[in-house]
Amino acid sequence: MGTFTTLSGKLKDKASHMKLNRSPFFYENFWARNRAVTLNVVHLCSSVNTKTIDEAILKATSHTSNKSPSDKYVKFLQSTMATCYCPQTISGIVQRLCVTTNVCVASKCLILIHNMIKSEKGYEGEGGHRGTNSHRNLIYNQGESNLKLDDLNVDSSRFTIELVPWVRWYKNYLNIYLCIAEVLGVTPNIKENFEEKRLETQRVSSYTTDCIFKQVDFLVNLFEQINARPETPLEKPNIIIIRMIGLMEQDYVSVMRLIKIRFEELDKRTADPAELIPVLVRLEKCRESLSEFCWRCEPLDKEFWGLVLKLKDN
Repeated sequence: MGTFTTLSGKLKDKASHMKLNRSPFFYENFWARNRAVTLNVVHLCSSVNTKTIDEAILKATSHTSNKSPSDKYVKFLQSTMATCYCPQTISGIVQRLCVTTNVCVASKCLILIHNMIKSEKGYEGEGGHRGTNSHRNLIYNQGESNLKLDDLNVDSSRFTIELVPWVRWYKNYLNIYLCIAEVLGVTPNIKENFEEKRLETQRVSSYTTDCIFKQVDFLVNLFEQINARPETPLEKPNIIIIRMIGLMEQDYVSVMRLIKIRFEELDKRTADPAELIPVLVRLEKCRESLSEFCWRCEPLDKEFWGLVLKLKDN
């Protein structure tokens, strides 16, 4: 970053900390818009604890660092997700995203949101109806996305110029990720674990065929969004972009497991294999681009694409 940009960032961070110290509820206006969700939580949370959360958000999303959010702050904020402080954490990060025009701050907010979502197990069920404290209901206000990236300022630095297309892509990626969490009723975060696979297979077997097709459609949307990612910088690594890609790769492996389980169930049920052709064609268009990540899960990757080929040839 240039000298002027760095100085401006330091002044903005200082102003944010001063504002936080003046008011125990830094995001009061945003909370007012989400009063139906957070009213009871405000009474439960002491100003000292909410201030601690707000300070962690500010430090994790500073203007002056070209690094991704510190693991120290990410872990602390994740630890609040299973508590009454969950709305404060999500509301604080989203408000920080909404008001910033700084590309680095916006990217760090999106990374925090992604980490917060991944820390939640969610609810089970075919309908995917989640409780009033779910991440989607906190991030989305009356159906309108609050993941906004309006009027981002782009300076002349290589780092910022590289980051801008990734930030815009990442925002759309998280929108799709949130839709999947709603449709499936759980975050797409299944691990390589026999028990998790057994439970997911059991859940899927109880769904209607139409529901499984709907879920597959949304899961393939995420693959298509991964396929549409910007080019990775070839010169000096951009640390924030590397962090985005790392989180995305984890999702890629989980989503592959989720699609595979659903394809196996559809293979048992579907009388006419041609019904699967459109979604199989969409997947094959992404295969070459997605092969970049096969090193993370070579046996699963081989099984998955083998199943895609088998279903297409039936």
